[in-house]
Amino acid sequence: MKFPYFHRLLWLFVLFLNQSKCDWLNCGHIEKCHCKWSSGKKTATCSSARLTNIPRLSPDIQILDLHENTLRELNRDTFTEIDLLNLQRLNLSDTKLRRIHNNAFRELRILIELDLSHNELRHLSPEVFDGIDRLRHLILHDNPLKEFYSEQFPILRHLKKLEISKCQLHKIHPLAFSNLRALETIHAHQNLLSYVHPNTFNLPFLKTLTLSDNPWYCDCRLRNFHEWFLNANLGNEEVLCTGPKNFANISWQYIKENEFVCPPWATSSPTVLRAEVGAEISFGCFASGDPKPNVSWYLGNKEIHNLTTEEIEIKVFKYDVIDIEFNTDMINKSSQWVNVSISNITDKFSGEWMCHANSFVGEASASLTLFLSTPRTATARSAPEFPKLILLILSMLCMTLLGFIATCICWKTRRRSLTPSKSFTDQEKKLLDSSLAASCGRQSVDLSSSYGFEMLDRSASIDSTDTQRCLDTVQITLETSGQFPSPPIEFTLPSSFANIFISVQLTDKGEGNSDFLCNERNVSHCSRPCFFESLNDNAGIKFRTPSCSTLSFSEKNATSRTMERNLKTSLSSFSTEFTAL
Repeated sequence: MKFPYFHRLLWLFVLFLNQSKCDWLNCGHIEKCHCKWSSGKKTATCSSARLTNIPRLSPDIQILDLHENTLRELNRDTFTEIDLLNLQRLNLSDTKLRRIHNNAFRELRILIELDLSHNELRHLSPEVFDGIDRLRHLILHDNPLKEFYSEQFPILRHLKKLEISKCQLHKIHPLAFSNLRALETIHAHQNLLSYVHPNTFNLPFLKTLTLSDNPWYCDCRLRNFHEWFLNANLGNEEVLCTGPKNFANISWQYIKENEFVCPPWATSSPTVLRAEVGAEISFGCFASGDPKPNVSWYLGNKEIHNLTTEEIEIKVFKYDVIDIEFNTDMINKSSQWVNVSISNITDKFSGEWMCHANSFVGEASASLTLFLSTPRTATARSAPEFPKLILLILSMLCMTLLGFIATCICWKTRRRSLTPSKSFTDQEKKLLDSSLAASCGRQSVDLSSSYGFEMLDRSASIDSTDTQRCLDTVQITLETSGQFPSPPIEFTLPSSFANIFISVQLTDKGEGNSDFLCNERNVSHCSRPCFFESLNDNAGIKFRTPSCSTLSFSEKNATSRTMERNLKTSLSSFSTEFTAL
């Protein structure tokens, strides 16, 4: 009874194993992926499968090969989302990777080998490798990384091999590998390194270091590293120099320590200096070289030394500059600063100064131009005293007030000197600013005044037989003006005198103009209308006509009445209307 039951259990166990075997061996039914046992590991090979993402495979996969696909980038928790957490080896070489998220490899705690070679990675954040503490082999070669910064990698206690060859590296910070204390092998060949700090690869367990095919410049900056490398005995690889010219293509093994030298160089600060005679100035020169050069300041052909007199004092100071910063390229610790201070400087020190640095390797110089000008004296202006300022303001106010008063007095005086206007009698007002209008078929016209005088309507019969003829307008204007000559002396006394001007304008219709007011001729026979203009002034009333001279008469003289009668008679043939102003 029990024997068949045991066979059933055995059959179910075998079926379970077969089923499990089929789950990881089918490779997620991906056509170009092959899953098999390799070196006792469950291996999935998906190379050149035209994949654009990490395939979803069985969680039992331990080795995954994805090289020669087009992944482009790895996003956050890429392997955690598809439950590939048992990976021990991961090959992502030649997958066109450009970006890797900082948490892409998170939770791959048993990963021991990572291959990111032959990709397009330009920058790797230190956080990219966080979480893969068991990593032992990291392959980064053939990526355009160009530079490694301080603490480029996190703490990886088990990392023993690092491949960074063909990464276009031209600079490696001295502390780039400070967290990789277990490193035993570093491949850094075929890069662009010309020199490195002697402490860059100074790791306690390092056994192999490849540095060939780099453009090493064998001068004083490489001296200490060259010495360390030869003494560390990190391999039998031959490393060659590319410069300077006398060491080109010569192996490091054949160059002695004292032959790693640097020619001197110098620079002045500032290059142009302006000051006044009698002032205190200071300037300096920064020089470097290995061996340490001798630096001096010259004015013309004369070397400047310390000098102290009653008139002038010159001090020359030399300071050694020890530069321990790697990024300044000053590793030789042979820099120096030569400073010159001059008190109460005179004209003889103006001109071009020269800083000269020389050693048995070579020499260098830097120039400084000093311009001196004569000091200018200026008189300081004292602030005005407060009482004086108040007096000045008060005086200005008084002058302004006096000017205003004088202006008012002049204006009133000028106004009083003007001659007041004179009023006229009623008869004279009838002659002032009058107008006469006549029209065809009209017996009377309106006569009005702007001053509100009474309206006078007068009609006169036309004696002429041509009673139906259209009469043109006659305008009479009376005006006074001081431009006409004074009247005869007999009209000056006993009454006041005034001039009245009458201007007459007649339209020309081929007939002769009647001579108004000249010989007291009647204008009743004029066949064309006449225009009178009157002007008044202080002297009297004048009449002007185009063909007559000006007549003057007294305001109270009987001549004005005679003139009025003459006007009435001469206008008897018209329908007239006068307006007295």
